[in-house]
Amino acid sequence: VVIAGATGYLGKYAVKAFKERGYWVRVLTRSRERLLEPGPFTAPALSEDDMDEIFVGEVTKPETLEGLMDDIDLVYSSVGISRQRDGLTFEQVDYQCNRNLINLAVTGGIKRFVYVSMEGAENLMHLAITQAHEKVVAELQQSGLEYRIVRPCGYFSDMGVLYDMASKGRSFLVGEGTNLMNPIHGRDLAEVCVDTAEGDALEVAAGGPDIMTQREAAALAFEVVGKPVKITVIPMWLARGLVKLINLLSKQFGDLADFIVTAGEIDGVGPKRGTTTLKSYFESMHRDA
Repeated sequence: VVIAGATGYLGKYAVKAFKERGYWVRVLTRSRERLLEPGPFTAPALSEDDMDEIFVGEVTKPETLEGLMDDIDLVYSSVGISRQRDGLTFEQVDYQCNRNLINLAVTGGIKRFVYVSMEGAENLMHLAITQAHEKVVAELQQSGLEYRIVRPCGYFSDMGVLYDMASKGRSFLVGEGTNLMNPIHGRDLAEVCVDTAEGDALEVAAGGPDIMTQREAAALAFEVVGKPVKITVIPMWLARGLVKLINLLSKQFGDLADFIVTAGEIDGVGPKRGTTTLKSYFESMHRDA
């Protein structure tokens, strides 16, 4: 297997999950150093024992990827913008980079391609991030490759922001926070990804064991840090105005802000595939603080 996106929150867990299932693992990375250090929001540091080969290249530059697909059966990708600061857009990273990988997989005779998109995309098609993800799905469907799509309805890494705010004494929510969600831990989602790679279902949605509102999740973070619940609501009209302002200053951050605000408006609930509770995740962050 080739794993792309291995320096991200989910990618680090995916490397471990595929290796533990007995796969020979080649990891694509721009930076060997970042690969081997801890990732964001409790994502583990990787060691040489977690992989068989490190391939240093840039997925934005296909000319640096010669030989990436040699002797490979399966490609896994969770490549996408999360907290990058290089000014690239969702179109340039989430779409074009994955398209580069698909093209390499096709010419390399790869058997199967596993891609991580998002659950509920049909309700979010006005967002640049969703458009980019679903363009990748369409590319896979037309590529002739065997493909598998994993659709998480949220990551615990996103919930880490709630812990950080609670630890400082106040949480800020976009909207009233009454939307329902059940995000999933990266370790659990990585197991779903390997299961999906080995299974027959073309698309698999995945959520965690806890269905709760955003406000309830924020309150849970306060409970773990041992501070009184203090939540400040940012009205939707104000949040939308801020998105427009940010968009004028930076298209990339405007798109990210639009995604965050929209996530505060709609439910994001999927099948319970994970077993790690959000409370235990907050507790692990608290122990590490």
